[in-house]
Amino acid sequence: MKDYHIPIILIISILITSLFIIGCATYNEGDSVAALSFQKMTVQEKTIYDAVEKEWYQDKLEAIRTAVGKRDIAPRENSVPFIDIANVIKTNNDVTLKMENGWNTEHKNRAIKCRWDRLDEDWYRKLLLTIGVTDYKLQDLMTTKEKDLQYISDGLKEINTYIDENPEVIKKNISLNNVLSFNDYDDLYYEIKNCPEAIIAYNNIIEEKVLDNNDKKQLITIALECKAQEIKTKLEKFHKE
Repeated sequence: MKDYHIPIILIISILITSLFIIGCATYNEGDSVAALSFQKMTVQEKTIYDAVEKEWYQDKLEAIRTAVGKRDIAPRENSVPFIDIANVIKTNNDVTLKMENGWNTEHKNRAIKCRWDRLDEDWYRKLLLTIGVTDYKLQDLMTTKEKDLQYISDGLKEINTYIDENPEVIKKNISLNNVLSFNDYDDLYYEIKNCPEAIIAYNNIIEEKVLDNNDKKQLITIALECKAQEIKTKLEKFHKE
């Protein structure tokens, strides 16, 4: 089976999630309807879909699931992924997967890298050829702009103002050189959001002080332990079936 340049490590890591995807989210069209759509995807299609959904979430991909759900059966595994719904993929990529103004540069770049065209450029161009599109330009990654730098500067001013108005913060022996940045908090959210134990630990810490890098390492370690147990349970269930 030809694999259209999709990294084998990505296939292995995401496939496990694909097998249990209905248990992890509530879909707009209903979980049972979404389940039928996933059953009509090939392994390669599920891998690509999951990589996009990881950053853009299921709401943005409802049109893809709807189009796949209209298939009679899943295509052959050696066919070009999503070749029968190329128009839907292109519209989703160019129209639906739009970045929001409030996203910082790092978030925008993560989103760009998880668009359909960025996951596998060769596959995407092959897909476009089937609908007569011969010239397509990838969206460039974002660079740090003056607006981002001003946003950072304003954030630092807010921190300094907060410290001036709340001198008791300093009494908690916080090293300001070691505290987490705003972007660090965003990243930490995605790391721990699915781990109840990590969330409890997070809440306990912020009741006492501002998070620092040591706290971040501790919380991520707890989240990794959660993930390890989750995968273990899923694998045991999978082998029993």
